[in-house]
This record gives sequence, C-alpha cells and structure tokens, in this order.
Amino acid sequence: MTAVKTDLDMPTIKGVKTVVGKTSVGFEWPPITDKRVEGIDVYRARPTQGGTQKMQKIATIGNRYATHFVDTKIQPNTTYLYTFRTFGLLFGSAPGQVVKVKTAPPLPATELAKVYQPDAGVVKLLWVPHPDPRVVEYLVERRLGGGEWKYLDTVEGRLNPEYVDMSPAKGRSYAYRVVARTADGIRTLPSKEQSLTIR
Repeated sequence: MTAVKTDLDMPTIKGVKTVVGKTSVGFEWPPITDKRVEGIDVYRARPTQGGTQKMQKIATIGNRYATHFVDTKIQPNTTYLYTFRTFGLLFGSAPGQVVKVKTAPPLPATELAKVYQPDAGVVKLLWVPHPDPRVVEYLVERRLGGGEWKYLDTVEGRLNPEYVDMSPAKGRSYAYRVVARTADGIRTLPSKEQSLTIR
C-alpha cells in the first residue's frame, strides 16, 4: 500500500545506477535499512519541448530489501526521467534522485532488395540477411494501397532471405516491407517499402 502523506524524514533513494538497453532499463540502488520503510514506488516521465511530463507511478515494490527494478515498457532511442519514493504504513518520502536515461537506438533495418511477380497472382520478396547475429526471424508486412500495414507471415532463420506471397488479388496495388526480430523480441526498424500492382 502506497502512503499518501509525505514525511521529509523518510529516507530517499540516492546513488542509483542504471543499465540501459533498447527497450528496457535496469536500476540498482543501495540497500534501505530504515525499518519504517515498507516498500518503494517507481515514477517515470518524459522530457517535452515545453518542459517535462508529470511523473507517473509505474510500479510499486512492496519490499524494502529490494535493490533492483527493470522497466520493460519503454521505446528505443527515447529519453526518460525516473525517481523513486520510499513509503511506510502512513507516510511516504519526498522524491529521491531524478535519473535521466536514454535508451539505445533500434537495430538498423533489413535491406529489401527486390519485390516482383514471377507469375500471375504471385509476389516474391528478396532481402539481404540482417548482419546482426541476434536476429532469428523476419516479419513480412503488406498493405493495400495507402492503408494500414498488416502482418502477413513470419520467416524463420536470419539467413533465410525470401518470401513468396500467394494471396494478392489481381488488379490491386500492394506495398511490402520486412521487419527483423531478435530472439528476445526486439524489432528492427522496418525496411524501405516496395510497391507493385498485381497482374
């Protein structure tokens, strides 16, 4: 349970260390020895052109002995601000150290080399295998005209460079692109799209 009232004598969290990835950031702080502390609230905001968003509580850690937290709900290549507040049965601390982090940029896109029709009603995609060895599969996406991108299929294996679409409708115009994905679910930027009209 998070306390509502602030007690400036409650210990605050300082000396926070971070490990930053593309879509996650890990935090470590010194152990809390004050027995009044029941747990820790985690807050996050994003800087904006006009200032900073209001800090929003994103997690409650109900154990004062915890010294680590990982936020996995963030975007690549983005700056975030974090702070931590300890709480007891009735009171909470003032916000602690504000920690600024910037996540790593996303993996580069796969190069979509060629999209063509080898036969009527058939579209073949060829791409250059992604250079990052962590990539394990490719997501093939298609859109009709200028519509929304739709998932079409998954091609497994980093070195597998092709996909054959047997489902396009004759006379329709489609765009195709490919997104590589690593074993831990990190998606690369999408490839440049290529379009054609089905004969």
